[in-house]
Formats: sequence, C-alpha cells, structure tokens
Amino acid sequence: MKFIDENSLNRLNFEELLSRIDMYSGYGKNKLNNLSNFLVGEENKLEEEFERMEKIYNLISDDKREMLKLEMILYKFDNIRKTVENAINDIVLDTVDLFELKVQLMAMIELNLLLNENKDVFSDFILEDIGELFSALDPNDEKNATFYIYESYSVILKEIRRQKKEVENKLFNETDYETIQKLKNERLSILVDEEREEFKIRRNITALVKRFSSIFLNNTEKIGNLDFVLGKVRFAKEYNGIRPVVSKKKEIILEDAINLEVKEVLEAKNKKYTPISIKLNVGTTMITGANMGGKSVALKTIAENVLLFQMGFFVFAKYASIPLLDFIFFVSDDMQDISKGLSTFGAEIIKLKEINSYVKSGTGLIVFDEFARGTNPKEGQKFVRALAKYLNEKSSISIITTHFDSVVEKNMKHYQVVGLKNLDFESLKNRLKANNSLELIQDNMDFTLEESIETEVPKDALNIAKLIGLDEEISEMIYKEYEWEEQ
Repeated sequence: MKFIDENSLNRLNFEELLSRIDMYSGYGKNKLNNLSNFLVGEENKLEEEFERMEKIYNLISDDKREMLKLEMILYKFDNIRKTVENAINDIVLDTVDLFELKVQLMAMIELNLLLNENKDVFSDFILEDIGELFSALDPNDEKNATFYIYESYSVILKEIRRQKKEVENKLFNETDYETIQKLKNERLSILVDEEREEFKIRRNITALVKRFSSIFLNNTEKIGNLDFVLGKVRFAKEYNGIRPVVSKKKEIILEDAINLEVKEVLEAKNKKYTPISIKLNVGTTMITGANMGGKSVALKTIAENVLLFQMGFFVFAKYASIPLLDFIFFVSDDMQDISKGLSTFGAEIIKLKEINSYVKSGTGLIVFDEFARGTNPKEGQKFVRALAKYLNEKSSISIITTHFDSVVEKNMKHYQVVGLKNLDFESLKNRLKANNSLELIQDNMDFTLEESIETEVPKDALNIAKLIGLDEEISEMIYKEYEWEEQ
C-alpha cells in the first residue's frame, strides 16, 4: 500500500516545502530525498524522534554556536558509500578513494568529540570507534587531510623508491645518449615494480576497509540521521513549528494551523492570513462556503500538516494532535489525469476507484476538494451526497468541500467558512462604490471555520452578487429563484 500518490504530493506542493530544508551532508541529502512515513504501530518510535528533535531544539536555542560547529563538520561528509561497497565487492580502491575515505574518518573522529560533549542530547548519534582503519590510512600519524602510498607501508616499496630516485639522479646528470636510453628503460622497469607494490598495498587496505565496512556504513547512517534531524529542527525553528501530540485516537485536532506557502503569499501583499482550527473524526466532515471562501486553502492547510506529522516533522500550528495513518489522498480537479485527456469528473472517478481499495484495508486521510464540480449540478449533488454517505461509514477520516445543497447529513460533521455572514454590508457596499475592486470583498471575507449544526450550504454567492451590484433585472430574477426555493 503506497502511503501517498504523486498527484496528492504535487497538489500539496510538498516538494517546494521540502526544498526549504537544508541538508549539509551527502548522507542527510540522501535521507531527505528518500523520505518515508512512520507506520501505524510506530507511535513510540515517532515520539522518540520528536524527543530527539525537542532536545536539539532547546540546545540550539540556548547555544547557536553548537549548531554552527556541527554544520561545519557535516559539510565534510560527501556520500562515499559506493566506495565502501566497492571494497565489499573486492574492487581495489585507488588513491583518490582512499583519500576521500581518510578525510571522512578524520571528520567522524572530530564529530564524535563534539557529540560526546553533549551526550545527553546526541546519545543516539554517537559513532562507533573506527580508529584502526584511520591509523591504516595515516601510518605516519600525521593527522592531516592528505593521502599517499607511504614508504612506511612496505620495506620493498621503500627500496624500490630508493632505486628509482637513484636512477632519476643519474638521468639528470647524464649526457650520453645511449646511457640515457638505458637509464630510461631501467626507470620504466622500476616504475612497473613500484606500481605492482603499490597495488598490493592498496589491496591490503581495501581488505581492511571491507572488514570495517559495516561500522563505517552504520556511522554514515547515524550521520545522515543527525543531519536530517538538525535540518528538521532548523525548519521548525525558522517557521515556528511545534511538537505535535501523537494521538492514539483516530481523530485530528488542529488549532490555528497554517499553510506556509499561502501565508507568505498573503503577507507579501500585506493581507491577513486566517489560521485554521478544526477537529476531524472517523467518518465524513463536510466544509461548505462560497467559491472564494478559502475552502481549498483550508484543505491544503490540514493535509500539509498531517503529512508533515506522518513524515516525522514538527507542524505549523498553535496545537496539534494527530494519529499515524495508513494513507493520504488529496483529490482535486487539477490532477494530472486531466492533462491525459480525461475530464475533471472522469479523473476524480478513477481516483475514487483507487481510494475504494484503500478504505477497505486501512485508516487514512481522504480529502476531496469540490468533488464532482466538473459535472452538471443535479448529478454532482447526487454524487457528492452518495460519496459523503459512503465515506461516513468507513474507518478513515474524510473531508469533502462543496457548495452543493442538501449533501450534509445530521450524523456528519459540518464546518462552514464564516465568509460574509458577520459583515456590515452597507458599509462595504459604500466602500466598493468608492473603490471598485473585488479585492475589497476578498479582504473582508472571514475565512474562519466554524462548526455548524445546519445541513444547508450558506448563500454567500447571493451576498457577493449584492455587493458587486448586478443589473436590477437580473437581480430580481435571482431573488425570485431564492424565494421559490424557500417555499
């Protein structure tokens, strides 16, 4: 069972969100690029991850220098696992491989010293000792970031190089052509011997790398985990993320949750962003409101924070209590299937077939943004009502936004976007006359979600039409339609 599909990830713009997270090591980058969710049943494991994050969060809040020191060391770790895998497969490493390996071993020693200074915070990341392998790459105990096939590796090599130097000195001083040619041939023969002896040494070191490979690879895993956790902590710190409660109940509670991308776009335009507060239970929750009422933003805010939680991140809210789930679906009318020639509605039905197989075997979050709006209103209403009833009987947490009437039932949760309900219409109408801008309506729209016991959809479309000031003849006809409906 796939946790989340590409369409849902793209709709939530999750890749852009992750691009805000900086990884310093090759191992951390690999971890971020191969992100996986925590599984149902791994609640304790997730709590442990959050505990690690909170400890580091508190440490760097008190001492920013600690973070800088760690980051500087993590920069030294390129991903050289392939080099070690070559050693495991008995592929003899060259001097460049051995140089890179030595540099990383030095960085591991340096990192371990720093981690041991704060053992209570970094105990899960302390590396295994690999000093014997480092000594093999630093036989002269120079402790510098260079590598060379040292003469101290072999008495034979030392003698070969002595002979080579002697021949090269003779060559430098010789003027006789025949003697020079003879010395060149002699030098070439010595170089072959030198290369053969160096190969033996590299083969022996490769065997040692193979012997220590499991320790080295375990250490790189810890380095990747450390870098990843530090990245998540920086991300939370920069955007005011909070540690969520790992709920054992199948309910989602969000208080003042935000969508980072939308918030930044609005604030760049000096507009107010309204956080989302909502409680979701197993079954169907309906969200209703005008088309320009922010329902889609509410859905993205909910789904984004739930997804971050599942991946082991802090969330962006004042408070959050979320359970681990088996899957997430986010279905909207801009899915990729539409570009393949399917209608909006056709793409939704194909996705619904897929979701149906998931709801029978697990508990997830299912989000439908204005389901069936791509078909005619009468049929659309029937489909939404049937979908809401169907999902209400399943063990997943489902949210459907709609502007169709008569789809909410009393055994379903219903949230309405407050919209224009509490607005002083006359005051706004006068302001619109002075400044004929639809942005004024948007700016005065209340995007707060409030739980409603009503089953009908609010009539914000009529209110918006009144504010804009439709032609009188059309307005009268619209009012008559509303009056006829109420009768």
